Amino acid sequence: MKLNQYLRKISQGDSINLDRFIECLPYSDMNEWRRIYSATRVRGGYQLTIVNEEQHNALYEPELSDRVSASHIGRSHDFPSNFTHILVLNHFTKSQIPFVVVSGINGFRTEGKLVGKRAVLVENIENFYRYQEFLELIGHPSLADSCDIIFGSGNQICHHLNRPFLSTYGELYCAQDVELGGLTTYKTLKTSLPQCDWLAPVDWEVFRNKFKLAPKNSTHLTKAIELARELKLNTEADLMNQTRHFLEQEAFLPALIQD
Repeated sequence: MKLNQYLRKISQGDSINLDRFIECLPYSDMNEWRRIYSATRVRGGYQLTIVNEEQHNALYEPELSDRVSASHIGRSHDFPSNFTHILVLNHFTKSQIPFVVVSGINGFRTEGKLVGKRAVLVENIENFYRYQEFLELIGHPSLADSCDIIFGSGNQICHHLNRPFLSTYGELYCAQDVELGGLTTYKTLKTSLPQCDWLAPVDWEVFRNKFKLAPKNSTHLTKAIELARELKLNTEADLMNQTRHFLEQEAFLPALIQD
């Protein structure tokens, strides 16, 4: 809870968590609050009575509306940015040099040439730049020429400002890591963009031995399996359950040979 929320609760006569409130105060002396309030123990915490209204009101922080205003008091990360960008490759691009789609509060813009009907969202950068090889290996080579290839950059693709651009596609194929983070990103996208579909290999059995990423703990694994089943990705859920491991998207690719 932020300081202003505590102050409003105090003004309304509501009980608060006193220790947490003290941590929010801008005082080096932990007992300075006693000059402003008297405290009474009640069920659910403490009820504070204001004894110095002027100092109480002076504690209110300015109401913030964006990253710029918040940066002046060191809290820019409390707010999302007003801009986001996406890297895109497709059959129009040359030499694996992507172009940028920039999105802001007034929509999106790009100087690149979009295919614009279907797109593949690729979570990881190695697979993004090797998308033709990647799509062929998992059994979907035709997507390389018929789709825009979008770099998802983990869960950054879920930024709300990207939604108007992504909404222009009738079909969105999501190529994610088979682990809790990748599945969570897919669920987030699918919730706001129903045209999203999970992009799986044509034959999962070929890649069974690629499930090598150990979960952080058993809870992570259990949650990932449950989420996969919720998303109707039963083959992925079975493979995680049987191998007790996750799969990183890069595992689909062969290692590059260094000259």
